[in-house]
Amino acid sequence: NLCRCTGYRPILEGCKTFCNKKNCCSKVELDEFNQELDKDIVSTELYDSSKFTPYDPSQELIFPPELLILGKQPPSSFTISGSKVTWISPTSLDQLISTKQNFPHSKLVAGHLEIGINTKYHGVSNSVLISTANIKELNDITETTDGISVGAAVSIARLKQELEAIIQRLPEHRTRIFSGFVEIFKRFGCCQVRNVASLAGNIVTARSTSDLCTVLVGAKCQLIIKSSQGSERQIIIDDTFFSPDGKCGLNSDEILTTIIIPFSKELLKLLQQNFMAPNQSHRRDNSFAIVNAGLRIALERSNVDNWAVKDCTLAYGGMGPKILIAKRTSLALIGKEWKNDIIEDSIASIGEDLPLEYSATGGAVEYRKALAASFFFKFFMKVQSDLSKEKVNPDQPSTDDLRRPIVHLAGLQQTTGEAQYTLDIPEYRNELHASILQSKRAHAIIKSINCDDAINLPGVHGYVSAEDVPGSNRFGHLMPEEDIFSTEKVTSHGQMIGLIVAETKEIADAAVRLIKIEYEDLPAILTIKDAIKAESFFSKPIHLAGGNIEEGFASSDHIIEDELYMGGQEHFYMENQAVIVVPKAEAMELEISVTTQSLRETQFAVAKALGIPSNRITCHVKRLGGGFGGKKNRISSLSAAVAVAARKLRRPIRLLVDRHVDMAIKGSRAPYLTKYKVGFNNDGKLNALQIKMYCNSGYSMDLSPVIMSFSMIRLFGSYAVENFDYTGISCKTNINSTTAFRGYGTPQAVLITEKIMTEVANRCGVSQRKIRESCLHAEGYISSFNQKLENCQIRNVWNELIQRSDYENRKLKLGNDDDNYTSNMLVIRNNRFKKRGMAIVPCSHGIGYTGTEFLDQAGALIQVYIDGSLLLSHGGVELGQGLHTKLIQICTHILGIPKEKIHLIESNSAIIPNATQTSNSSATDLYGAATKDACEKLNERLTPIRAMMPNATWEELINAAYFNRVSLSVAGYFVDPIATVFNFETKTGIAIKYYTYGAAVSEVEVDTLTGEHQNLRTDIVMDVGRSLNPAIDIGQVEGAFVQGLGLYTLEQQYYTPEGIPLMTGPENYKIPTASDIPREFRIALLRNSENNKAVLSSKGIGEPPLSLASSIFLALYDAVMACRLEKNLSGSFKFDSPATPESVRMACADEIIEKIKNTDQKEGENEWGIRC
Repeated sequence: NLCRCTGYRPILEGCKTFCNKKNCCSKVELDEFNQELDKDIVSTELYDSSKFTPYDPSQELIFPPELLILGKQPPSSFTISGSKVTWISPTSLDQLISTKQNFPHSKLVAGHLEIGINTKYHGVSNSVLISTANIKELNDITETTDGISVGAAVSIARLKQELEAIIQRLPEHRTRIFSGFVEIFKRFGCCQVRNVASLAGNIVTARSTSDLCTVLVGAKCQLIIKSSQGSERQIIIDDTFFSPDGKCGLNSDEILTTIIIPFSKELLKLLQQNFMAPNQSHRRDNSFAIVNAGLRIALERSNVDNWAVKDCTLAYGGMGPKILIAKRTSLALIGKEWKNDIIEDSIASIGEDLPLEYSATGGAVEYRKALAASFFFKFFMKVQSDLSKEKVNPDQPSTDDLRRPIVHLAGLQQTTGEAQYTLDIPEYRNELHASILQSKRAHAIIKSINCDDAINLPGVHGYVSAEDVPGSNRFGHLMPEEDIFSTEKVTSHGQMIGLIVAETKEIADAAVRLIKIEYEDLPAILTIKDAIKAESFFSKPIHLAGGNIEEGFASSDHIIEDELYMGGQEHFYMENQAVIVVPKAEAMELEISVTTQSLRETQFAVAKALGIPSNRITCHVKRLGGGFGGKKNRISSLSAAVAVAARKLRRPIRLLVDRHVDMAIKGSRAPYLTKYKVGFNNDGKLNALQIKMYCNSGYSMDLSPVIMSFSMIRLFGSYAVENFDYTGISCKTNINSTTAFRGYGTPQAVLITEKIMTEVANRCGVSQRKIRESCLHAEGYISSFNQKLENCQIRNVWNELIQRSDYENRKLKLGNDDDNYTSNMLVIRNNRFKKRGMAIVPCSHGIGYTGTEFLDQAGALIQVYIDGSLLLSHGGVELGQGLHTKLIQICTHILGIPKEKIHLIESNSAIIPNATQTSNSSATDLYGAATKDACEKLNERLTPIRAMMPNATWEELINAAYFNRVSLSVAGYFVDPIATVFNFETKTGIAIKYYTYGAAVSEVEVDTLTGEHQNLRTDIVMDVGRSLNPAIDIGQVEGAFVQGLGLYTLEQQYYTPEGIPLMTGPENYKIPTASDIPREFRIALLRNSENNKAVLSSKGIGEPPLSLASSIFLALYDAVMACRLEKNLSGSFKFDSPATPESVRMACADEIIEKIKNTDQKEGENEWGIRC
């Protein structure tokens, strides 16, 4: 469900192939726009369905007959006893009660969701679990005159189906509560979760942010509870049923058996009930709510025109440690007429009913208070609409998928699960498992470590630390600056102190929890502002300047000074980091299977730690389940640590890093704080720019200076600026070391650039298009780093985007029909609480390893066997981006053989030594060129044989070459003739090889009461040169854009004031899902573009499209501006990245926000979470 790197479109398209062909939305004819696009760009036929093997149902795997027979038999009770847990499955309610009597502290299990998470991640153990799956009484749904009775074990998916059937069958006024439940169910978890989760499970879990519990309280549902002594009680669930410590009102001997959901009522048009269950989460689905509500009101007609409140329940979740009812507000509303007069008093009263402390868990205190008030306001408007019979017909256009699913070498294997990853390698005989002992402090001295309890745990084979390292305990990318195992001091939470090695992963994890460490805390620097204040920086600042900035500011009509904060981003790849080390019996040899983007760096780190030559170590990887930079060099220290353990114990050792550990130790994209000053004229002409960028590098440099240098040369990368002064500073703090991430400093530079351009246009009253076009790069322009632009395509890309996106007509519809800023005038007139925004941005992404020209080399090896089959090896790593597929296409193009003849096994350091890492959008450029070189050498060797056998088949040709003793093993090698070496001080050298150009237009719609938005449409035009595989390149555009969408609008990192990362799993760190992609997602590749600086005139594409998602951020900025202008508020406002629902809502700054009292900070009270 979470796979942002695909852009989700291929997954959705694949699913559509299973739909009924007559009704499937994927079969709808393309509109004229898309038809024109298809024939201009590339054929959408990625396969010929006529060549598919006809479907034969008789060849399907049959469902096991034994299970079919078993399924028809009545269930029988059983018990499974393990070493730690006993599983009991009764078949009747009486058996369940009896079992509960015998085991009063046992846990009842339906979906096993919360219990599974608590067991795996929080160390909670349960000795007895009782399954409710086979108890008929708990799995029944019964309709009564007052509502429906739902068994406690009924799944959410089944209940949703039943409620939908009832809604279709009964009058609308009787099913309003049911409709509220169904709407919540649609956003509850995911399909897999809904299939097993139950209402009762959510009730007893008692989360304050549980959507279901809040709805149950708001709807005044009833619970039937039985005790093991035989007594029964029936209660109406309210906020007193839940306690602040996360427990519910069930005694240890009681069982929740039934939930009763009532019908809503309407009597002779004199009495009616309305119900609404709003919620706001970090993303649209599969995410816990920030705030939710169950709002129910019963109205009776007071006179012909008015309705008065007879009963009211306003229940809220996420406004405290438990679910709360706004009791004073609910009581105050009773008896009052349902008119606009009640809004102001009710909003103020809700704020008093639902106070939040400054340090409240989850943070975002003011936003949550605004949401609670906004939910009531939305409910009020909904009820008013229902009373006046004015039904809104929301416009929800279907997604227009421009391209078909990505097809690459392992596409089918990955879809079916046949593709093998590192942890799919079967366990070796005598294999052991490792678990990491992490630091629990951000900055502290290690006073003592007590491992006695851990070592004595049965199944534990040892503890490994710095004392066991035979070579060097230091490693690093730019210099050896970090410890593999921390010894005397830790400088970040999550740093590795040691490894526990045991027979199973579960035992190793349990042993780690038993280790006791005594710390002496030291002052910690966490945020960029803390680092600036303490002058805690790495090395000296990077500086780039040109022109005369003082004269530029002096001649300017306007000057803007401001700052922009941009948060970091987690890699969140599908496959976690993993390593398997197998020690060999002789010569200290090691075989390492590892999830790395750089076999060279991993091999070197292990060799250095063990004090042995690199030729004794073989590192290999078949493919990665995503990398994005997170598996480039941070995996090296983990590999070295496991290698030390394997050498010490002389056993194969496997390390799987769980998601929450992976996110805590690996590092992320660096947060940036940028202070800027820009001078410009009334017509928008830029006269002077002064920009100072600070990045939070964490406790070590890692790659931060290199990333910052990339940011510097990509500032205003598409625009001509005469006078500028840029400074880049890497801050040393006590968070985990930030590291490489897709885009490599460019997404930060692009957002800063486009935010400044947008502000300049707004201040001058010049259109966003005009302000950008006036200074777009042109052929021959000398860049800020003194490099002349050649084959500059940015204006061609821009013009094609304007045409294809129908930009001007769409701006007219939004009211932006002149140079004055009159954003969204039509939308303003039509809807006060829905605003649309639109933004257009270019991007010029320079390709090349700036300052590290030694990386611009690559090797490949072709081996042809006498049957004509070809084995291709190269030093790149398949990250899922189609590298292998493109290299095979190069082979087929040069050698003239079908792709079925070519195979790749894996990437292996023993075959291609010293391989450059797969990163920086350069893998195809490098390894494609090396593969091309190998193919051309092979053709040269075969030329004499071809001359003798001009009509020979490939197989005959190879066979003849073999018998003529022609070597069929060919090494290809490529050295880039362009040395990317640049000196910032002298502004000499070459910073980039070439540009990949792109531009995007995005349109959004914002709910100004909650801050939630819909991405309505995005158009992108990319210059990829002459694409080697348009389908893969378009897939890369989509995937990178969606990853950028998460960076700019959704994904946020928080730390405790003590430096502990709070976002360490999918439970609280939210990446985009399929619901977040633009409803219309249109991608086009620029035609007739050449590039003589890369293989076969192609261009690197993996990273450049990511920055184009800044168009979504700026479209949100545009929509918020429209909301503020309507209220005559300032057009200048704080709007940092990511533009989450919280920041959007608070920036709208309406009357509701004004009425919310500021939360007082008590003495000694800290905020729940901080952004570093």
